[in-house]
Amino acid sequence: MSNSAFKKAIILVVVVFITAVIIYPKITSNQGEIRKNLNLSPGERALENALKSGKPTMILFHSNSCVLCKQMLSIVAKVKPLFAKRANFVDISVEDKSEVRLISKFGIEKIPTSVFLDRSGKLIAKNIGVVKKEQLIKLLNSLEK
Repeated sequence: MSNSAFKKAIILVVVVFITAVIIYPKITSNQGEIRKNLNLSPGERALENALKSGKPTMILFHSNSCVLCKQMLSIVAKVKPLFAKRANFVDISVEDKSEVRLISKFGIEKIPTSVFLDRSGKLIAKNIGVVKKEQLIKLLNSLEK
């Protein structure tokens, strides 16, 4: 092997090694995140995305067969456009068995229950029952501070 070919082979080996050292940790960390996301329920994924945005978040735990829940969903639907750029809204159906971890995490025993988180994801308030539109607007405004 000529001296020039040997140098090229050494350079190629060094480039491949450095590339592997730089890229491999990124690939393996992404795989861990992918595995983690596969284990998340739809609600957990929605909440995780909401919290990543850095905006306050309201989580509404409800059931499709609950009259008070339907009232609360209607009120949230009216308020949501007012806060579209300032807050996140996550709906969790307690009928969905995959949401048991979130239901347990927030101690949901009655529905409808509204959970309010600040920008960092810290629990600020939790309301059971229907929240009037004006009260909901005040709560959401207070989360921004």
